[in-house]
Amino acid sequence: MTTTRLVLPALAALLAAGCAVTPPDTDKLARDVTPSAWSAGVETGEIESFRDFWTRWNDPVLVALIERAQAANTDVLGAEANLRAARASLTRANAALWPTAELNAGTNRHRANGRTTTGYDAGLSGSWTLNLAGSRYFSASAEEASVRAYELTLADVREMVAAETAQAYVNMRAAEASLEITRRSIANYAETAKTADWQYRAGMGSASEAEDALTQLASARARVPQLEASIEQYKNALARLTAQPVDALDFGASGAIPVPPDGARVMMPAELLERRPDVRSALRSLEGAVLTLKSAKSDWFPTLGLTGNIGTDAATVGALGASGTGVAGLAAALTLPVLNWGSLVAAEETAAAELDRQRANYVSVLLSALENTQNALTGIESSQRRARDLSLAVEHARSAATLAKLEYNAGIGDYTMVLSTERTLLGAEDTELSNRAERANNYIMLYRAVGGGWAVGEAEREKSAAQRASDDVTESKKE
Repeated sequence: MTTTRLVLPALAALLAAGCAVTPPDTDKLARDVTPSAWSAGVETGEIESFRDFWTRWNDPVLVALIERAQAANTDVLGAEANLRAARASLTRANAALWPTAELNAGTNRHRANGRTTTGYDAGLSGSWTLNLAGSRYFSASAEEASVRAYELTLADVREMVAAETAQAYVNMRAAEASLEITRRSIANYAETAKTADWQYRAGMGSASEAEDALTQLASARARVPQLEASIEQYKNALARLTAQPVDALDFGASGAIPVPPDGARVMMPAELLERRPDVRSALRSLEGAVLTLKSAKSDWFPTLGLTGNIGTDAATVGALGASGTGVAGLAAALTLPVLNWGSLVAAEETAAAELDRQRANYVSVLLSALENTQNALTGIESSQRRARDLSLAVEHARSAATLAKLEYNAGIGDYTMVLSTERTLLGAEDTELSNRAERANNYIMLYRAVGGGWAVGEAEREKSAAQRASDDVTESKKE
């Protein structure tokens, strides 16, 4: 008895040591790459997920497109299929941990010495295979980690599709707005060309001025097909993202660039990494790789196989189960790999390489998350700082163009100044428009960067709630 008490713990310790795998220190991996604060000057605060995040942009078309994309996009459907397959693999791995059993029934006929005999049998047989080091247990645990990773990947894909849809829509609206600016410029250039031609015919201007005016008009007109093509390309992108024909999309009339909600905050870098679905998915995949390596190491150890059966065997169906017809058997076998060491070595090395790959992938996802967030915050800060000055630039450029044209028409102004101020106005309007689109796109990037959530201050939260209540009242009055 004493010997048994010593041998069993020793054997257990040996098995545990043979299967030991030191998991990567994920906390240290994160600390090594995570800054203590964001470099952009933004507020930080508690994160709050808004189910109605996109409705806060006050653009029903945008909301409808995102809802359609998240339901029908092929990437989302593919991620859902991957999750179903992972769950099926987990079910299969869990089933391998338990005994298997089969019911059987049969009949046989035997003829010897001119005599035929018939026999019947029925029974239950079962088996259970158990690796003493827990190979199948580790495999099942790895599959469970894989399921968690696919669940988080699905959430990440949904957010990615929402962000891509929003960006395509914002860019389409920006192109529409740019087309409208170009058409207004064409009208101005046409009027200037008409005036230049009149003054030339009246002997008050030169032929070169008239020709130059026509050149500017033609150049402005040449921008229209380019912008129209861009609009169609964004519509095609939205058709792909929402998995429907372009002619089935309902954008309504040309609309303004949607305005993102104000009062955005973000969490501290370490908190953000804990929240993002892609980071958490990479972490689950890393944990699964550790378990897979443990399973590969466990395959070197003995496997215990148990088989058994119980049943009845009789000459007639009616006699089945009668006294004396019972049969039973039980067998146990302990197997140890001997001649397949090459495959075991290869399997363990493959699992170890996969662990290294998942470790590198985890760090890569961390770095990408931090980079995306910092870029979005920097972009938002930059666009906000530029917004007021760009708006003033448009205002002054418009005044300058108007004054230059009035002076030229009155015969006291310079033709070159007219063209210069009109070009300046077009450039100022385009730049201001691009900044608005850039601001919206950076907010979309931030949405993606923080894992689909949003953080707001208390005042903004109350303002948002009051606005929703007001919208509900307005909607009820309409009904």
